[in-house]
Amino acid sequence: MNTYIIAVVVSAAMLLIAALISMTIKYEGGANPKDPQRRRIWFWVTAVLNPIVFYVLAAFVMAPTNRARLIEWNEAIPYAIGAGIVIYVLLGFVLSKIFKNGKLGNWF
Repeated sequence: MNTYIIAVVVSAAMLLIAALISMTIKYEGGANPKDPQRRRIWFWVTAVLNPIVFYVLAAFVMAPTNRARLIEWNEAIPYAIGAGIVIYVLLGFVLSKIFKNGKLGNWF
């Protein structure tokens, strides 16, 4: 169960990082502004980094030392990665729809 909680926390942190990066990208004027594309790219870059950061954190920092618990932990990691990705994309979609006229609305 702790594995899933860590996955949710990492997903929320990566979503916060994506939002902060999106907020720092300035609006561009003109006929073909590149800022919406840059915000979308950064959203998906952090989506790819999400399972990597979670795996590194789970495998090297928070793994239990007990052999029996380690086997259970390793069996739960792929499911937690999947849950973290789904949560990241769903929350990102909800945020992009809530702030559809703002900078976060360019994610999808």
